[in-house]
Amino acid sequence: MENHTYQEKPTWHEMLNYSSTMIQSISLAGDLLYFNETLREALGYKEEELKRKTIWSLLHWDSQKTYESILGEIQKGHAPAGDRSLSFVKASGEVVMLTGTITLARDSEGTIIGTTEFYKTLAVIDGSYNINIHENMPALKKELSKGTVTPYDGNMIAGLEDLGSPINRFLDSIYDLVFFKDIHGIYRGCNKNFAEFTGLTKNQIIGHSDYDLYAKDVADLFLSKDEQIFRDLTPRKNEEWVYKVDGSRSFVETLKTPYFGPHNTLMGVLGISRDITERKLAEEKLAENERMLNIYFTQSISGKFFMMLDEPVKWVMGEGQEEALVKIYKGLRMQRINPAMVSLYNISEDALLEDAIVKEVFTDLEEGKDHWIELLNHGNHQMVVKKERKNGKHIYISSDYTCLYDSYGQVLGIFGNQRDITSEVRAEKERKSRERFLQKVLETAKDGYYAVDQDLIITDVNEAYCRMSGYSREEIIGTSVFLHTIAEDEEAVKRRTEHILKEGSALFESRHRRKDGSAFDVEISVSVLEDDKTIFINFIRDITERKQLESFFLIEKDLFKNTIHSAADAVISTDDEGKVVIMNNMAEYLTGWVQEEATGKYLEDVLNITDKKGYRTINIALETMKKNETIELSEDHKLISKDCSEVFVELTASPISGSNNSTIGAVVMFKDVTKRREEMKNIEDLSYRDALTGLYNRRYLNDFIKNLDDKLSMPLTIMVVDVNGLKLTNDAFGHSTGDELLRTVAGICKEVTRVGDIVCRTGGDEFVLLLPNSDRAQAKALKDRIVSVASKTHVDSLQVSLAIGYSVMRSSEDHFEELFTEADNNMYRNKLRYGKTVKKRTMEKLVHKLGRTHPEVTLHSQAVATLSSKFAQALGYDEKQMEKVYTAGKFHDIGKVMVPKELLHRMGKLSDKELTQVRKHAEIGYQLLKEVDDYKHLAEIVLSHHEWWNGTGYPQNIKGKDIPEASRIIAIADAYETMTGKHSYRQPMSKEEAILELRKYAGTQFDPELTKLFIEKIL
Repeated sequence: MENHTYQEKPTWHEMLNYSSTMIQSISLAGDLLYFNETLREALGYKEEELKRKTIWSLLHWDSQKTYESILGEIQKGHAPAGDRSLSFVKASGEVVMLTGTITLARDSEGTIIGTTEFYKTLAVIDGSYNINIHENMPALKKELSKGTVTPYDGNMIAGLEDLGSPINRFLDSIYDLVFFKDIHGIYRGCNKNFAEFTGLTKNQIIGHSDYDLYAKDVADLFLSKDEQIFRDLTPRKNEEWVYKVDGSRSFVETLKTPYFGPHNTLMGVLGISRDITERKLAEEKLAENERMLNIYFTQSISGKFFMMLDEPVKWVMGEGQEEALVKIYKGLRMQRINPAMVSLYNISEDALLEDAIVKEVFTDLEEGKDHWIELLNHGNHQMVVKKERKNGKHIYISSDYTCLYDSYGQVLGIFGNQRDITSEVRAEKERKSRERFLQKVLETAKDGYYAVDQDLIITDVNEAYCRMSGYSREEIIGTSVFLHTIAEDEEAVKRRTEHILKEGSALFESRHRRKDGSAFDVEISVSVLEDDKTIFINFIRDITERKQLESFFLIEKDLFKNTIHSAADAVISTDDEGKVVIMNNMAEYLTGWVQEEATGKYLEDVLNITDKKGYRTINIALETMKKNETIELSEDHKLISKDCSEVFVELTASPISGSNNSTIGAVVMFKDVTKRREEMKNIEDLSYRDALTGLYNRRYLNDFIKNLDDKLSMPLTIMVVDVNGLKLTNDAFGHSTGDELLRTVAGICKEVTRVGDIVCRTGGDEFVLLLPNSDRAQAKALKDRIVSVASKTHVDSLQVSLAIGYSVMRSSEDHFEELFTEADNNMYRNKLRYGKTVKKRTMEKLVHKLGRTHPEVTLHSQAVATLSSKFAQALGYDEKQMEKVYTAGKFHDIGKVMVPKELLHRMGKLSDKELTQVRKHAEIGYQLLKEVDDYKHLAEIVLSHHEWWNGTGYPQNIKGKDIPEASRIIAIADAYETMTGKHSYRQPMSKEEAILELRKYAGTQFDPELTKLFIEKIL
């Protein structure tokens, strides 16, 4: 590297005086230790006058308190952040505001001894710097006051290049990065912090240029900045990434100031730099957070808005509320809404931003004054309201409002969060209706009913059981079941309870006691209902008469036999050894044994019963005689017949007592419940299945999540799949095509997933996939497979397009709802990226379909578009407006794609019903175009092209200039082309005849002024 010399000999002290930056140094007591000429001249004091000043005599009174707090921060070792603005009193008495940086000043041992302050007024971009200097060192203070250092005879360059000189000691005391370059771009001096920052020594820097220190592109940049300063002689601040010798990079903020020698000779540039990498990264992080918050606001599926006041209003509970409330209500203005709000209220964004909308999104002050006071008193308020949309439909909205306050606690505005809960409200109404229905059934049933908790306390009872027992409802609820049973051993009851909990249901007999002390026999069917807590549902039937009949059976054996054979259920009677004595026809049918073969055989040889685990039961006749009590087997048991066929059965075995109370046998009753089980399973399947696709539904999904097995399922991928353009497909191609699209997507999801994966359609166009034991890489692979298959699949010429998002749940400690929301948000981001393209492609397919099914309509639309565009040009429209009119003309009959072909080409008169069907094409076209972002601005034009000037048109009956001008242009072009063009359903008119018709209907059907111009300029 070549060393360079410099010819000028200004002093280094003059270098500070020539700086356009005002510099001063203040002790912790407020004494003025140093000031440069720039500051002195700015304040208008003589040098001797200024030396006698303190900072307190220089500052205006309104800045003295601020400066006291600054010194307080410095004494604690905290450098004041950012630029500070202070009011100084000039010698003339005038007050001037100076803005700059106040930084720490330290001595050679690092002790804080005051401040160094830099104030700037000429920089193009103001910056802030923390500069620390040595002070309270007599020699250095003396040199500063003299302004000249004798050993170098005033040669600043020599002083800079002598690394032990006072000027270098001064520069080394500055905390920031300081350097001086001459007009040739050669470094003539720098402080140690600058050298350490670059990773070089001062000797490796002084005498060299930026091309020796940095890469060429960086040196080029620095050189161009220096040349700009030399041209306009103005300090400038720059921020840029700088790559160091070790390969690392830092974001540096640099203020460069031009310096002049004697006779205003330009010496070079003084630079003061600061590493602001931390601040830069923090700013980028803040910007990213703001961006994410904006994404959340705009993409949220719930409506969000800000209503702000023109000026803050103080709200105090119970004090002056009326006046403040009216001021807030009248002053609120809707400032910002997200797209979900527009969708929620089904009105335009402009309408939502109107002043009168406040009462719509919250409530009218007169009708809902209590709600307003509740919100303002507590800062937050929730409510559910019923609203009417523009289309006349009513919806229920759940709203959460939060007050926004300034630093003084004054109300600034209101933030609102709203969502449509119509389906939830209706579901709740249906639930309550079902509850009322079930309650009515229980109240009117002949059988008794009561509900029992786990402590066997009765919690509910119907009137039928009250009549049986003689107690009132109030007397029964809250009592133990033991109060109503006779000779029930508590241990036996607990065992039976455990059995019921294990099996889920049971059927048994018991004896109950009435209020008057009399007893009655009952048959109890009990089932377990497990929700937040376990409840036993008991249905009780009075079987006193049946038990009496059973006694008669023992007296008259033949009558017993006849009764058994005539019973609808299967019945087998055994002797006291458990051998078959009698079996009826139904028992023969179910077991496959006939009476003659079965008689004398042990019951288990004839009645082969297995439980739900496949284990064979013991001889149930012997068991019931041994326990001397009735035994029930639930419907989870199977009967395996002689030919090995299987049926599910419910079974009851009871001991038979002789006249002396000895047990003489048992009777076993059972019935085939297979069909009933299948029906119950079908009902359950229907409740868990989506009718259209056959996939699981949201109810199944919710139950699956509740029973999620952490060990067997994690990691669990949650994938949300949304069908792009479903609504547009339904509108454009019919709901049958939309249904086929949903079935196709369901097929794709089932095709690519594994056995054990859960595929659900949770509603509308949304599918949810739960993939047990799938990490993020597997989820990404599955997403790619779904997208690949979908891209190769078409429904009615439409390519299947899906928006997919996913997240991964790693353990049960993760919150499923949060991860589901993450997957849903990822899906929406994907949808925003590709959804517009899909809708536009669907529209192109629709135009193609119209051309294929109604070629005459397509030719007519093209002619109308050309004629309308030509007319727009004649009216002075610019290119963009002409293109809008042309495209609207091309699409004006797009809604006819949904009109049967025979109606469009019928020669005779249409019926009123058929005419209404044809006229629907304007509304259909409006709905189709509104769904496509690139065409939604044409929707109103297409909707209104059949409106009449006098208001008798359709579909909205608007008139005059309320009809969009583009619609009036197309209406004239449409009528003229229809009259003069070749159409299958009518003979064309001549040009002259068509003109007569246009003139005839000008002022009624057509805009009279436009009609006149059309005839004059186009025809």
